[in-house]
Amino acid sequence: MIDKRKVITGSFNWPPAAAHTNDETLLVIHSPQLAKHFTREMDRLWDTAELGITPHLQRKHARQLIKCGDGVERG
Repeated sequence: MIDKRKVITGSFNWPPAAAHTNDETLLVIHSPQLAKHFTREMDRLWDTAELGITPHLQRKHARQLIKCGDGVERG
């Protein structure tokens, strides 16, 4: 959301490759009402986000270590 009136959405990332090499999508929507909805949803996502390595990922990593080892070559 930009300036409470526009929403930019799509798969576009901001490095130069996104504009010159990759197949990306970018949609700019001029709508204060939609911008308000996007802002509310982004705030909700941010407020409930689990930052860092979540407990679920920690357990998954621990299982992979048991299954595959730590990846360090010994010998």
